[in-house]
Amino acid sequence: MGAPRRRASIEPTRRASRRHAGVSLVELMVGMTVSLIVVGALASSFIGVLQGSRSLAGMADIADSGEVTMMLIGDAIRQAGYGELVGSEVALGPGDVEVYRSQTLLADEVHLAGCSGARMVDDTAAAPVCGPPTNTNFDTLRVGFQSDTVLTAAQGPVTDCLGLAVPQAALPLDHIGRGRTPERPIVRNTFYGWDGAIWCRGNGRTVPGVPVTADPQQLASDVEQFKVFYGFDDARYGNAPGDPVASARSLRDAAFLNGLPPETRPWDFVVTVHVCMVIRSDPDRTASARSTAGGTFRRCPSNAAEAGALLPEMASPDRLVRRTFTKGGDTPLKIAVEAVGDC
Repeated sequence: MGAPRRRASIEPTRRASRRHAGVSLVELMVGMTVSLIVVGALASSFIGVLQGSRSLAGMADIADSGEVTMMLIGDAIRQAGYGELVGSEVALGPGDVEVYRSQTLLADEVHLAGCSGARMVDDTAAAPVCGPPTNTNFDTLRVGFQSDTVLTAAQGPVTDCLGLAVPQAALPLDHIGRGRTPERPIVRNTFYGWDGAIWCRGNGRTVPGVPVTADPQQLASDVEQFKVFYGFDDARYGNAPGDPVASARSLRDAAFLNGLPPETRPWDFVVTVHVCMVIRSDPDRTASARSTAGGTFRRCPSNAAEAGALLPEMASPDRLVRRTFTKGGDTPLKIAVEAVGDC
């Protein structure tokens, strides 16, 4: 009678022992492996989202700086050569650039100038001169125009690209037209690429009356190319004044125009300006995103021959995001022979 009672008391203890027993080593390893796979997948997804957000942020920065820069340059180009028309008793002859020029308050000011792969010796000089070549990827564009003197003072001061007030310039002594005022405000904005950025230098004064200009201001950073080409009216440039001829244009660079005889005023026969700029994403900001491809882009033309063709797309060499900004034939300059004075 005693033995059966002993077996009955042992059986529940065994069942309780099995319920509280731990997992085996194999089960533990399988569980850890599955957990690591899940965590790795989540980490990979998070890193991908982070890289994508950084890439998008870099592209947004490129778009903002590039579009603002091109807008400023485009606005300056559209004003190039502007000078208020004044009365004149001179009999005008067709194609006579000098006479047309004499009837505006811009007078003998240089309305357009440029350098190929170089900067100007003096960004603010009335007669700009190109310095020695420094970098074939970076050109210089100088735009000049007369600010409107008809505007009232309440409409704000006349400023350059840096927002500084420009000085009053006296009319030349041999000015033919009858000007409303003996002086007029002339704006000179110089855009150039240097040290991986686009800069603007105006001719405004930090202190009125003091002939000291402010330092140039950076418009866009991480710039790889800034190239400028010009639609040049070859036919009318080579034609005698007063002899009508159909316009025939070609794309030229600043080196070509600067190589022509200065007394022929070759820059007066520029009818369009074509600007190209390549900006890449900040390498420090997107360093962790380089495991993904940076996509493709079109580089700027290196010479006038390339400027007339559509260059093929190329892959990003370092997986950074690049974007090409262009402004060209849709922003004509009304400064050719047939349009001088039509401001």
